[in-house]
Amino acid sequence: MTTYRDVLRHKEMPAIFSAHAVSLVGSVAAEIALSVLIYRRTASPLLASLTLACAFVPQAFSAIVLSGVVDRVPARRLLVACDLLCALLVTGMTVPDAPVAVLLLLAAGIGLVSPLFGGARSAALADMLEGEVWVRARSMMRVLSQSALLLGFAVGGLLLTAVSPRVLLAADALSFVGSAVVLRLGTSHRAARGGGPKRLALGTAGRALRDPRLRPLLLMTWLPSACVSSIDALATPYASPDTTAIGLLLAAAAVGSIVSELLGRRVRHERLVASVSGLGLLLFAFHPAVWLAIPIAVVAMQGGAIGQLLDGRILALLDAEGRGQVLSLQGGLLMGIQGAGIALAGALAEVWPPYAVLAGFGVVDLVCVWTLLRPGSPRDIPAGIAGGSDRKGPGTSEGAVVS
Repeated sequence: MTTYRDVLRHKEMPAIFSAHAVSLVGSVAAEIALSVLIYRRTASPLLASLTLACAFVPQAFSAIVLSGVVDRVPARRLLVACDLLCALLVTGMTVPDAPVAVLLLLAAGIGLVSPLFGGARSAALADMLEGEVWVRARSMMRVLSQSALLLGFAVGGLLLTAVSPRVLLAADALSFVGSAVVLRLGTSHRAARGGGPKRLALGTAGRALRDPRLRPLLLMTWLPSACVSSIDALATPYASPDTTAIGLLLAAAAVGSIVSELLGRRVRHERLVASVSGLGLLLFAFHPAVWLAIPIAVVAMQGGAIGQLLDGRILALLDAEGRGQVLSLQGGLLMGIQGAGIALAGALAEVWPPYAVLAGFGVVDLVCVWTLLRPGSPRDIPAGIAGGSDRKGPGTSEGAVVS
């Protein structure tokens, strides 16, 4: 069986993983910094949550409309260009007294770039690795992503007790430059893989959403994810003014994602497992203290353990011809709907307290689970399908891919 050590034996893998870790930790810490910077200036939960929404929502547009760029530009050139562009955008956030609207637009710009970077990295991995080694590399990338989220949230919250948000944003810009240097020096040049742009066919998307078997599975990958994203959206107003607590609450969600990933292959009673997220969010109705909200956030992420099962069932329903387009739709809209959920949570928190909003999302999550999820056996999924699902569109988040 192929191991992570086998993956790292490839001469370019250390550079790719190191660059990803450096830029991701910096980006996550900067998300907290930007959210805190805007919240301190405006005291608005909506505007603070929009920092995350602006990073998420544009990814749906970019993944669906701009993904053809990935095949028309050499992977290393695109990776380096994306890193340097992100460094420039983050540097713009450090300008003193920059209007909040400008800060949000800069965050949206990074959201547009992110799927292109992810797609180029996936293409490079596909060129370098094959078969089981490819699958293990993607699994390792997901573990790295979630670990970097955990470290970035915790470090970001702790650093904000000693430095200003702008200093942390400047460090993020430097992390993107460092990532660009590592990729430029540590990876090989490869020619572009295709000549023409690739667009998601609206007909394929429409057929997928009209399919009575496929539609509920797609909705289950989108809607509960948007519900648990309310934790990220409201961490700042819930735990303020303690910046360390903000970082730890966000880190708790990342820990929960890692645990659910590890437990995903052991799911048997999918409705009950999926309901854990809604029940966890409902616990916020009691307005727990921050120290208790942190483990509750871990519990609230465990419904995500059914993600591998859902991906396998989706792939079992797709033919080879339309598979890539539907998975691109799934990944792109996942990020967009998560962003919409974050924005909605912030808007609702302008009217109701954050703990009440979180509990409300728990109700929505439970309604989704018990109306959309149809019990079935994972053994019904054809052999090999789950492994194939690792090849998703460039807009798909690392954590959402089957291992």
